[in-house]
Amino acid sequence: MGEEKVIVSLTTWSKRIHNLPIVLDSIYTQTYLPDKVVLNLAHEEVVPSDVATYLKDHEVEVYYTEDTKVYKKFLPTLKRYPEACVINVDDDCIYPNTMIEDFMIMHEQYPQFPISGNRVVQYGMQCHCGCSSLTKAAYFGEWLDKIDNELMMNCPSSDIVYTYFAVQNGHPYIRTNLEYFQNVVVNNLESESYTNQIVRIDGIRQSYAYLTNRFGACPKAFSKYIRDEYLAGIIENIVSEEIGCQKEDIKERTEIKIRSSKAYRLGKFLLKPFSFIKNHL
Repeated sequence: MGEEKVIVSLTTWSKRIHNLPIVLDSIYTQTYLPDKVVLNLAHEEVVPSDVATYLKDHEVEVYYTEDTKVYKKFLPTLKRYPEACVINVDDDCIYPNTMIEDFMIMHEQYPQFPISGNRVVQYGMQCHCGCSSLTKAAYFGEWLDKIDNELMMNCPSSDIVYTYFAVQNGHPYIRTNLEYFQNVVVNNLESESYTNQIVRIDGIRQSYAYLTNRFGACPKAFSKYIRDEYLAGIIENIVSEEIGCQKEDIKERTEIKIRSSKAYRLGKFLLKPFSFIKNHL
């Protein structure tokens, strides 16, 4: 599938670091193996001895960097390996063994587009997904250098940042046929994850508002590359409208709920009496 290097990149923190062996086992048993696995850690992070042994035995490249929360998941890797295909993964997921192969097949078909492993639409854009995605530094171009400390402080949702910059640079996200957010197995971890913090502080809207105020409005994504007709229809709406902002059930992670246009929500409201009658027959 070409000669590009494939790098899997992730980060973790003290309350999840003990999960690394089981998460990485699902990476090392892939049908398409990466050339390298990079773990980006904050300088102050302490690696338990058993985890350190695992990382050494599996030749995981551990890179210490500034604690930029979710941004250190793969931003340092993109900058250090600008020519590589970087697949970012989460530290609380066990991935299907065909994930990387699926990404690379898709990448071969659409080499100019970052790929999301999940059906997510935010502000009318097919969105980067933190759970798993493939991207390259070239998809962001000079916009990658605009992710500075000020931006990271004001944008708790890194997903919308990567999406915004990719679209600004003419490389909107497309998605795989499979939705890995539903296919992964999530460990029983503390609920105080950074994702929960983003939901609580309305970080998606906060991030988007900051980006548009600082860098200008984002053009519409190129919906012709979206394989799902319903999502393509959402993306055709004006980006400035508050549409397509997914809210996922963190506990269950079994279904995807997409909030669409005002007309769609009004229709659902008007149908509520009929749904009630149906459910109680």
